[in-house]
Amino acid sequence: MPFLLRPQIPAEGVPKNGKGLQNVNPRLRDAGAAVGINFTGNCDRVPNSVEAHALLQYAAMVAPAKQNKLQEILFRHYFTDGLYPSGTNLAAAATECGLDGVAALAFAQDPENKAAVVEEARVNAQTTSGVPFFRIGGEDAFSGAQPPSAILELIEEAAQ
Repeated sequence: MPFLLRPQIPAEGVPKNGKGLQNVNPRLRDAGAAVGINFTGNCDRVPNSVEAHALLQYAAMVAPAKQNKLQEILFRHYFTDGLYPSGTNLAAAATECGLDGVAALAFAQDPENKAAVVEEARVNAQTTSGVPFFRIGGEDAFSGAQPPSAILELIEEAAQ
Protein backbone atom coordinates (compact mmCIF):
# COMPACT_ATOMS: atom_id res chain seq x y z
CA MET A 1 0.00 0.00 0.00
CA PRO A 2 1.42 3.40 -0.86
CA PHE A 3 2.87 5.74 1.73
CA LEU A 4 4.85 8.79 0.61
CA LEU A 5 7.61 9.73 3.03
CA ARG A 6 8.07 13.09 1.33
CA PRO A 7 4.92 13.84 -0.68
CA GLN A 8 6.20 17.22 -1.94
CA ILE A 9 9.22 15.80 -3.79
CA PRO A 10 8.99 16.74 -7.49
CA ALA A 11 8.83 13.95 -10.11
CA GLU A 12 12.49 14.41 -10.98
CA GLY A 13 13.53 14.07 -7.34
CA VAL A 14 15.77 16.30 -5.27
CA PRO A 15 19.58 16.25 -5.67
CA LYS A 16 21.62 14.62 -2.93
CA ASN A 17 25.20 15.39 -2.01
CA GLY A 18 26.55 13.57 -5.06
CA LYS A 19 26.78 9.78 -5.13
CA GLY A 20 28.25 7.58 -2.45
CA LEU A 21 28.31 6.57 1.17
CA GLN A 22 28.12 10.17 2.44
CA ASN A 23 24.40 9.84 1.62
CA VAL A 24 23.89 6.75 3.80
CA ASN A 25 23.44 6.90 7.57
CA PRO A 26 26.14 4.63 9.06
CA ARG A 27 23.56 2.96 11.33
CA LEU A 28 21.43 2.10 8.28
CA ARG A 29 24.47 0.86 6.36
CA ASP A 30 25.48 -1.41 9.30
CA ALA A 31 21.94 -2.73 9.78
CA GLY A 32 21.68 -3.47 6.06
CA ALA A 33 25.05 -5.19 5.93
CA ALA A 34 23.97 -7.45 8.81
CA VAL A 35 21.16 -8.85 6.63
CA GLY A 36 22.90 -8.77 3.24
CA ILE A 37 21.71 -5.37 1.96
CA ASN A 38 24.37 -3.12 0.47
CA PHE A 39 23.27 0.51 0.87
CA THR A 40 25.59 2.30 -1.56
CA GLY A 41 24.17 5.82 -1.79
CA ASN A 42 24.77 5.60 -5.55
CA CYS A 43 21.51 7.28 -6.56
CA ASP A 44 22.17 11.02 -6.67
CA ARG A 45 18.57 12.04 -5.99
CA VAL A 46 15.97 11.65 -3.26
CA PRO A 47 13.13 10.01 -5.18
CA ASN A 48 9.53 10.77 -5.87
CA SER A 49 8.08 7.27 -5.54
CA VAL A 50 4.60 7.80 -7.01
CA GLU A 51 5.31 5.95 -10.26
CA ALA A 52 7.03 3.13 -8.35
CA HIS A 53 3.92 2.79 -6.17
CA ALA A 54 1.74 2.76 -9.30
CA LEU A 55 3.97 0.04 -10.73
CA LEU A 56 3.38 -2.00 -7.56
CA GLN A 57 -0.37 -1.45 -7.95
CA TYR A 58 -0.08 -2.82 -11.49
CA ALA A 59 1.67 -5.93 -10.18
CA ALA A 60 -1.02 -6.37 -7.51
CA MET A 61 -3.69 -6.29 -10.22
CA VAL A 62 -2.12 -8.53 -12.88
CA ALA A 63 0.15 -10.87 -10.89
CA PRO A 64 -0.27 -10.48 -7.12
CA ALA A 65 2.29 -13.18 -6.39
CA LYS A 66 4.95 -11.05 -8.10
CA GLN A 67 4.33 -7.82 -6.19
CA ASN A 68 6.73 -8.58 -3.34
CA LYS A 69 9.46 -9.65 -5.76
CA LEU A 70 8.95 -6.40 -7.67
CA GLN A 71 9.27 -4.42 -4.44
CA GLU A 72 12.55 -6.15 -3.63
CA ILE A 73 13.86 -5.38 -7.12
CA LEU A 74 12.85 -1.71 -6.78
CA PHE A 75 14.64 -1.50 -3.43
CA ARG A 76 17.78 -3.12 -4.86
CA HIS A 77 17.71 -0.87 -7.93
CA TYR A 78 17.55 2.28 -5.83
CA PHE A 79 19.50 1.47 -2.67
CA THR A 80 22.25 -0.72 -4.16
CA ASP A 81 22.39 -0.15 -7.91
CA GLY A 82 21.70 3.60 -7.73
CA LEU A 83 18.87 3.57 -10.29
CA TYR A 84 16.28 6.33 -10.01
CA PRO A 85 12.73 4.86 -9.93
CA SER A 86 11.26 6.18 -13.17
CA GLY A 87 10.98 5.50 -16.90
CA THR A 88 13.15 2.72 -18.29
CA ASN A 89 14.33 1.77 -14.79
CA LEU A 90 10.76 0.97 -13.76
CA ALA A 91 10.16 -0.98 -16.97
CA ALA A 92 13.37 -2.94 -16.34
CA ALA A 93 12.27 -3.77 -12.78
CA ALA A 94 8.89 -5.00 -14.03
CA THR A 95 10.53 -7.11 -16.73
CA GLU A 96 13.03 -8.56 -14.25
CA CYS A 97 10.22 -9.88 -12.07
CA GLY A 98 8.40 -11.39 -15.05
CA LEU A 99 5.86 -8.68 -15.89
CA ASP A 100 5.33 -6.98 -19.24
CA GLY A 101 7.63 -3.99 -18.76
CA VAL A 102 6.01 -1.86 -21.46
CA ALA A 103 2.47 -2.38 -20.14
CA ALA A 104 3.61 -1.94 -16.54
CA LEU A 105 5.36 1.35 -17.31
CA ALA A 106 2.35 2.64 -19.25
CA PHE A 107 0.17 1.91 -16.22
CA ALA A 108 2.66 3.52 -13.83
CA GLN A 109 2.90 6.70 -15.91
CA ASP A 110 -0.84 7.08 -16.51
CA PRO A 111 -1.94 10.33 -14.79
CA GLU A 112 -5.12 8.73 -13.41
CA ASN A 113 -3.19 5.85 -11.86
CA LYS A 114 -0.64 8.24 -10.32
CA ALA A 115 -3.46 10.39 -8.92
CA ALA A 116 -5.03 7.27 -7.38
CA VAL A 117 -1.70 6.43 -5.70
CA VAL A 118 -1.37 9.95 -4.32
CA GLU A 119 -4.92 9.81 -2.93
CA GLU A 120 -4.44 6.38 -1.37
CA ALA A 121 -1.15 7.52 0.17
CA ARG A 122 -2.88 10.60 1.57
CA VAL A 123 -5.53 8.42 3.21
CA ASN A 124 -2.89 6.02 4.53
CA ALA A 125 -0.96 8.92 6.05
CA GLN A 126 -3.93 9.69 8.28
CA THR A 127 -3.32 6.48 10.26
CA THR A 128 0.31 5.67 9.45
CA SER A 129 3.23 7.61 10.85
CA GLY A 130 6.14 5.85 9.20
CA VAL A 131 7.54 2.89 7.35
CA PRO A 132 7.73 0.05 7.49
CA PHE A 133 4.11 -0.22 8.58
CA PHE A 134 2.60 -3.58 9.40
CA ARG A 135 -0.93 -4.87 9.18
CA ILE A 136 -1.44 -8.31 10.62
CA GLY A 137 -4.67 -10.18 10.10
CA GLY A 138 -6.09 -7.10 8.37
CA GLU A 139 -5.53 -4.92 11.45
CA ASP A 140 -3.05 -2.09 11.92
CA ALA A 141 -0.25 -3.45 14.11
CA PHE A 142 2.75 -1.06 14.30
CA SER A 143 5.16 1.06 12.32
CA GLY A 144 8.90 1.23 12.36
CA ALA A 145 11.52 -1.47 12.39
CA GLN A 146 10.83 -4.22 14.90
CA PRO A 147 12.78 -7.28 15.97
CA PRO A 148 11.67 -10.43 14.15
CA SER A 149 10.52 -11.94 17.46
CA ALA A 150 7.99 -9.11 17.96
CA ILE A 151 6.59 -9.59 14.46
CA LEU A 152 6.39 -13.34 14.92
CA GLU A 153 4.56 -12.93 18.22
CA LEU A 154 1.88 -10.76 16.61
CA ILE A 155 1.49 -13.17 13.68
CA GLU A 156 1.09 -16.09 16.07
CA GLU A 157 -1.51 -14.16 18.08
CA ALA A 158 -3.44 -13.32 14.91
CA ALA A 159 -3.33 -16.95 13.80
CA GLN A 160 -5.01 -18.06 17.02
